[in-house]
Amino acid sequence: MASAKRDIRHIIDSFSEDLILIAQDIAREQVARAVTEWQAKNQKVLAKKSVQDEKALRNQKAMERIERVAARRREREEKKATERALRLEQRLVTKKEPTERKPRRGLLAEDAVKKEPTPPPLFVHKRRRDGEIQQLKRGDEEATVAAASTSAAPAAATNGAAVAAPGEQLRLGL
Repeated sequence: MASAKRDIRHIIDSFSEDLILIAQDIAREQVARAVTEWQAKNQKVLAKKSVQDEKALRNQKAMERIERVAARRREREEKKATERALRLEQRLVTKKEPTERKPRRGLLAEDAVKKEPTPPPLFVHKRRRDGEIQQLKRGDEEATVAAASTSAAPAAATNGAAVAAPGEQLRLGL
C-alpha cells in the first residue's frame, strides 16, 4: 500500500507539473497576443510619440545652436564696442594734446594761393599727317597774353581756351 500511495502521489505531482507548464505557456501566449493587439491599436499613437520625440530633440539641438550663435555674436559686438571705445578714447587723448599744424598742400596752400595761376593750355596735342602726336607749347608772348586774359576775365574762359580782353588780340600761329 505504501508503494501504491507513493506511485499515485508521483503521478499526481508529475501531472500537476505538466498542468503548471501548460498554464504558463497559455499565459505567455495570451500576454504576447494582448501586447500585439495593443501595439496594433496604438501603433499610430506610438508613431506620433516617436516623431514628437525626434522633433523635440531636433528643436532642442536647434535652440542650443541658436543660443551658441547668439552668444558668439554678442561677444563679437562687445569686443567691437570695446575696441571702438578704446579708439575714441585714444582720439580724445591725441586731440587734447597740442598739435602743430602741418603746412597744407595743393590748392589751399599759402604758396599756391599767392602765385598767379598758370594759363590752361590752348591745345593738348596735335596730330601730324604721318600719325605722330606732337605736344604743343605756348610761346612767351602767348603765355603773357593768356595769363593777363585769364586774370582779367576768369569767368569768360570756355572749353579750356582763354578769351582775350577787349583791345587785345590773340595771335594764333597758323
